[in-house]
Amino acid sequence: MLTIRIFRNTDATGLLQIWKKCASVHPQHFRPLSMALLEQHILGRPYFDRGGLFLALDENENVVGFAHAAFGPNAEHTDIDASIGVICMMMILPECENYSAVADALLKACEDYLTKRGAKQIYGGAVRPAAPFYMGLYGGSEPLGVFESDKEIAELYNNSGYEVIHKTLLFRVSLENYRPPINAKTITWRRKIALTCTDLPQPKHWWEACMMCNFTWLELRGFLPNESQPVGTVALRITDSNDMPDFAPFPSSPPLIPFYPHSFSAGLMDVWIRGDIRRQGLATYLVGEMIRNAQKENVSTLEIQAAEDNPPLVALLKTMHWDVAERGTVFLKKIT
Repeated sequence: MLTIRIFRNTDATGLLQIWKKCASVHPQHFRPLSMALLEQHILGRPYFDRGGLFLALDENENVVGFAHAAFGPNAEHTDIDASIGVICMMMILPECENYSAVADALLKACEDYLTKRGAKQIYGGAVRPAAPFYMGLYGGSEPLGVFESDKEIAELYNNSGYEVIHKTLLFRVSLENYRPPINAKTITWRRKIALTCTDLPQPKHWWEACMMCNFTWLELRGFLPNESQPVGTVALRITDSNDMPDFAPFPSSPPLIPFYPHSFSAGLMDVWIRGDIRRQGLATYLVGEMIRNAQKENVSTLEIQAAEDNPPLVALLKTMHWDVAERGTVFLKKIT
């Protein structure tokens, strides 16, 4: 017999155990998760509602899966928008015998929760900006929807009235011996532009402030002579185990899951170039300079997410010899 109920404070250990077992199957998708990180990045968020976090229990009251439904931001990014529902996460024990039944029940619970609160559309899989939770914990430096390898979850959405609306690519590069490309354009920009780098960038709005907390951020800005506003910026978030301290619930216990294969990593979160000087090599130069700053911070692995339908960014990353490490899909269901 299967039971679906909302989260209780005593359920945290069960969530961590599911995280551990799922990580053993796809370790490249997960970062360390401890009781402290669960509190910092999920339970402690200002918009967390336990009514949207559902657990599936078997006849012996053992947790066999969980799903987390929440809401994306409004247009001004000043609050959540109850019309934009997001199923941020769905995890089911790999050895679960009735996997499909558990997935169906969790999906229905999430949909009921979201629609009762006014959702007009529901995303299957989180991607910015509709990624209220699990930033830096799942999917690399940020969520990228449903991983291509999560075939059961993708099939669940396909069979439940969801449409594919977004394909994402996760690029990853080792910085151990990496040198950013240098060409005539980058040399020209180096001579004409002034750079500033800060580890305390000002968040643009409330939603970004929520996303920035508990991480180390770097922001690189490029200025032309006699101009007070930057012509290009690159933002990087360090998702390192030192900034996200991982520890087991009991000191004598081993870590609940092994460390992410690259314990010191970062994600390029934003690359912006002023419209009138795009396609002139400035993005290549600024990203290269940010990489040099990351190397000074002992970052060993760098990631960035790009939409398949964003040819300029994909072309930039390929020019810089980055490889596609993972692929994801975002689903959408409109509520009538």
